[in-house]
Amino acid sequence: MKTIKWAAVVMMIFTLVSMVPGQSFAKTQFTDVTTDKEYYEQVNYIADLDIIKGYLENGVSKFKPGNNLTRAQAAKMLVIAAKKQNIPAPSLQFKDVKPGTEQYEYISRAVSLGYFKAGSNGSFKPNENLKRGEMGNALAVAFNLSEKISTEKPMMLTDMKSHQYAERINGLYYAGVTKGDAGKFLPNDFLTRSQFSLFLARAMNDKYALPVKLPDQTSSTYFARVATSGETLNVRSLPSVNGNIVAQLNNKDIVEVVGKTGDWLLILLDDGEGYINGKYTVEAGTETPDDNVVTPEKPTIPEEPSVTGDLIGKVTVKSLNMRQAAGTSSPVIAALTLGQKVEVLSLDGNWAKIRVNSKTGFVSKTYLKLLNQKGNPLANRIIILDPGHGAHDPGASKNSVSEKTITLKVGKLVEAKLKKAGAKVIMTRSNDTFLSLEQRTEFAKKNFAETFVSIHVNSAAATSAKGTETYFDSSSNANSVESKSLATYIQNNIVKRANMVNRGVKDNRFYVIKNNNIAAVLVELAFISNADDFKKLTSDAYLEIYAESIYQGLVQYYSAQ
Repeated sequence: MKTIKWAAVVMMIFTLVSMVPGQSFAKTQFTDVTTDKEYYEQVNYIADLDIIKGYLENGVSKFKPGNNLTRAQAAKMLVIAAKKQNIPAPSLQFKDVKPGTEQYEYISRAVSLGYFKAGSNGSFKPNENLKRGEMGNALAVAFNLSEKISTEKPMMLTDMKSHQYAERINGLYYAGVTKGDAGKFLPNDFLTRSQFSLFLARAMNDKYALPVKLPDQTSSTYFARVATSGETLNVRSLPSVNGNIVAQLNNKDIVEVVGKTGDWLLILLDDGEGYINGKYTVEAGTETPDDNVVTPEKPTIPEEPSVTGDLIGKVTVKSLNMRQAAGTSSPVIAALTLGQKVEVLSLDGNWAKIRVNSKTGFVSKTYLKLLNQKGNPLANRIIILDPGHGAHDPGASKNSVSEKTITLKVGKLVEAKLKKAGAKVIMTRSNDTFLSLEQRTEFAKKNFAETFVSIHVNSAAATSAKGTETYFDSSSNANSVESKSLATYIQNNIVKRANMVNRGVKDNRFYVIKNNNIAAVLVELAFISNADDFKKLTSDAYLEIYAESIYQGLVQYYSAQ
């Protein structure tokens, strides 16, 4: 009996010891990877998946985290991590890799999958140390993480802007795989085994992904004047002298600046965008937000016969074709004008069956503001709420509080209020998931949205920046006037109810409002980087106020006949 009791005690102690630390792994791991190391969990994670192995020395298992990683080792690990180890090994010829060996099996797969390239002389150099740039390229290809450099996702690593792997490394940055070292990626540095373990674990599992520092989107666009000594100024495709010349500007030309990357300014062109060096410009003027609450802009409405019915549609564009049937190929039977009101008989997807002057036809619902004549003004309106960021993209953060969490809380509060009012409200995300900007706008279109509200939290390097600002787009959104009207109602409510500094209603080309053709706005509730605003953003009472303000803004927008 004593033996049994002692055995039970020993088993219990063993169990307790094995439970420390909190992260448990399936196998006994490496003596030189202790729990205090940054890479402890990641090394054990990929070792448990049999992606990486250690070295057995005198019966002791070691990982050797500081050793440089070779090209052959990386090829094998990436093939296994991407679950490509069972594809047929291609018949490739390398001068320095012997066919039939395990090394050849993995290297030939890695090359055929595009992770690596053989040298021009037919060699692979399997034992050569791997550089960070090569690793970044291979990892991005293996996990499809390439990301074009754009206004929304500019290159944040200063030594990669004109590099051959720029888009691949940009993808790793925005996927939370790397944050660089003091703003640089250091592509020519060699990679250690521990560093590769961190990169690979982050690419494979969102749990290990880094928070992504997004470009500052707090400043409004402004106008700059070219200031050269009479010479022309080149406009380039990339923020670098290595970018292609896409246009040229003359001295004293005025351009609109919509973004900045280092010394380079992103400007609007007649047929797109381009970069100029900011040292050859001077600021021609900035838009100063009005500190007073303003009245939403209203289009001029012509005199018209009175329209009856439970649902009225008001035309929001200068000219709208009324067709015989629902479809752009159907004959046009009338042309409606801005502000004209029609009786809406039924809705089907993006088409509205209407009656005007005793004539019945169909128009695109996108260009009608739908106004209920009975009951709640929000009843049956299809409203998309878009809580910004999510998953590996936390947005702005401070003291372990992230933008993605705040926007989701506010979004859910607004959702509940809208549903109670009878609206058909749909969230782009209802949990901690990630959607690209394109997916968010496509989601709105797929659900036949009538209004779109994207919710965000601001941040700035200057901690004095504070307050609320709401954006609309006039560059490509056909419903820019309606968007500005909705933005103004929401802005006014937040400023008044939450006692916020009024930073104004602003016209900017953020992707989710630029690529919608309905009334679409982006709300920056407050600055997480400012102490006063941070208190409000972390207060349940103020989150309720923010939500009520957005809700009331929508009520007022749909109440305005």
